[in-house]
Formats: sequence, structure tokens, C-alpha cells
Amino acid sequence: MRRRSPAALSAVLTLLLAGCATSANLPPAYHPPRPPGAKALQDGVKKAAAEVKLTGGLETTDVRHSDHGPGSYFVCLRQRGPSGDRPPAYSVFFDDDAYKGIQSSVILDACEAQPWASFD
Repeated sequence: MRRRSPAALSAVLTLLLAGCATSANLPPAYHPPRPPGAKALQDGVKKAAAEVKLTGGLETTDVRHSDHGPGSYFVCLRQRGPSGDRPPAYSVFFDDDAYKGIQSSVILDACEAQPWASFD
């Protein structure tokens, strides 16, 4: 009977274990959400306005990062009205180009402190 050396046995075990390690078992790399593109923003705001039944002219703010709400980025949305009569503001949330939902704006969103622009 031939005796095997511990080094040879170690090499064989190392090769066997290396064959079991595959990249398929690794979790996907994390990519942080990015702001929505122009088309996704337009589509998301239109969908959000329809959900809360806003009609007529709309106004939005610039896209900003969010640390609350259903998405990582948001814009403020409101129906255009006379300057003395401020309609309620909503926050429209996105992750990448995906619309994530709309909710009534809260103080933390600081929508009223933002510059508003007509949304067309």
C-alpha cells in the first residue's frame, strides 16, 4: 500500500473546494438609486397627478434626494392656482426611473421653501 503525503492530500482538497466556489452564490453588487431621467420624471408626475385627481396646470420643484418616503428621490407637486390661494403640495417619489408613489407633503420635504416651475 502506498502512503500519500499530507501535502498532496492538502493540494487535492484545495482543488476540490475551489471547484465549489462559484460567483453564482455571491449577492449582486449594490448600486445606489439615482435620480429619475426626464422621461421617467414626466411620466411619474402625470401618474401621481392622476392618482390624487389634480386637473389643470401643474407645478413642480427640482428633484431632490430623500431619506424618508417610499423612494430615494422626490419632487414636490401642486396644482397651479392664484398666488394668494396655495393649493396643497404633494411629494412624488422615485428610485432610478421607477415611480414609487405619491403622498401629501410633510414639513420635512420643505416644498414651500423651494422654487416652483410650471410642469408641461
